[in-house]
Amino acid sequence: MNWIKRLESIPWFHRDKISRAFSIPILCYHSWVAKGDAYQGNDHVALESDLKELGRRQYQVIPLTTLVGVLRSKKPLEFLTDRKLVGLTCDDGTDFDYYDCKEDENGTVSSLHSILERSEQWLPRFDDGPRAVSFVIASREARDILDRTCFNGRGEWRDSWWAECAAKNILGIANHSWDHVHDGLPLVRQRNNKKGSFFEIATFDDAEGQIADAQRYLSDKTNGKALPLFCYPYGHVSPYLCDDYFPNHGVRLGIEAAFSTAGASVRSDTNVWDIPRFVCGWHWKSPEEFSALLDAVERGER
Repeated sequence: MNWIKRLESIPWFHRDKISRAFSIPILCYHSWVAKGDAYQGNDHVALESDLKELGRRQYQVIPLTTLVGVLRSKKPLEFLTDRKLVGLTCDDGTDFDYYDCKEDENGTVSSLHSILERSEQWLPRFDDGPRAVSFVIASREARDILDRTCFNGRGEWRDSWWAECAAKNILGIANHSWDHVHDGLPLVRQRNNKKGSFFEIATFDDAEGQIADAQRYLSDKTNGKALPLFCYPYGHVSPYLCDDYFPNHGVRLGIEAAFSTAGASVRSDTNVWDIPRFVCGWHWKSPEEFSALLDAVERGER
């Protein structure tokens, strides 16, 4: 762009000042990780602890729709500069995203939704929109099978709560594909039934089955309140989806951005079809590691 070239001719200007106009970490949790009552192994415990640490550091929660609006130039970069902001997500959409979990050994585990709602007391929201996003698997059949094969088969992976949750505007509902090409399923929507890798979604027909059909289903189940966001299963960013399908079909799909798990902060030059996140239990595993991660983010190192 001509204005960038003109700025680069100024001795004190550096391109890095544009790319780092803001640096926003997006965090990811999984409500099915709920073993015991310690931080490691229970994302509910981790989420509440992390939100309190963010509050102590004077962060604000940015709705992902607001962040995407800036990345897509619907709002100026200056809207987010010089602020301590964080994005919040959870993946897969088990019932424990929304419903408190009653456990015989450890009493009741608060849902992610309940924790997010409580956190408004100490962690303010920046701009309008949900505090966090639940990326859900659309297919009821897939969820029913995975509920039996991956969990206890107690029917705890439903879609009956999606509309109510979306309407409350605390935890939004968004697209995590039709069936996650999960290797625990007998059949997945991939032309050769290849499972366990979303990199294999590399044709138009596969993408329509995994993404377009899921978006339509979510829109129906949320009374039209599904967010215009997608999250790559396993964090696998298929080049076909990122470089071709989404740029050419996003408007038709009603999807404006897609998220990975690349372990980096979001900056002004981040590709809207490959927005990175940090995952609890992978990129950090303890309060100390979370604090160190935030330190690195604030220094511009992550």
